[in-house]
Amino acid sequence: MISSCTSLVQRFTVSSFLAFAICALFANTASAQDLEVPANLQAAIFKKVFAYVKIGPPKITIVHSAAGAKSKDDLLTQFKNVGLEADAVDDGNIAKVSGNVVYLVPGVSPAVAKKISKKFIITCSKDFITDGAAMMAIINAGGKPSLLANTTSIGAAGIEVDPQLFRIASQVK
Repeated sequence: MISSCTSLVQRFTVSSFLAFAICALFANTASAQDLEVPANLQAAIFKKVFAYVKIGPPKITIVHSAAGAKSKDDLLTQFKNVGLEADAVDDGNIAKVSGNVVYLVPGVSPAVAKKISKKFIITCSKDFITDGAAMMAIINAGGKPSLLANTTSIGAAGIEVDPQLFRIASQVK
């Protein structure tokens, strides 16, 4: 069921895939419990998001704390399953971030996150979005995935985003 949901997500337009995402949310049986939105669903949604962010081909570096190691493993697998290049570093090795996209796993210190500059920073943590450490997040809003965008952080990093993305993402300033 997960693979059929993922293949269907790839055929949907950006404006309709969030509605479909509920299918994948309920079909997921092997995601980390500390991720509010399953890793496979995040990977599929973020892959669609990257088409609207002018950063070149996305290479994702997942930044995690020791407590987030299981989530990191699940995210690495799922990003690779949807055809995205991904690697990971622990939060003590922030200088080794190599990707143009950085995924902050919940549990990483906001102070560590603020050391990352000129990268498109994504997460599943609402706290990282509201404090300006991340630019885009997929959160659980009443059992449904919701996309949030911090327009101030995006602008401060000088990252161009197609305005069509804001049709499906709630803007946070």
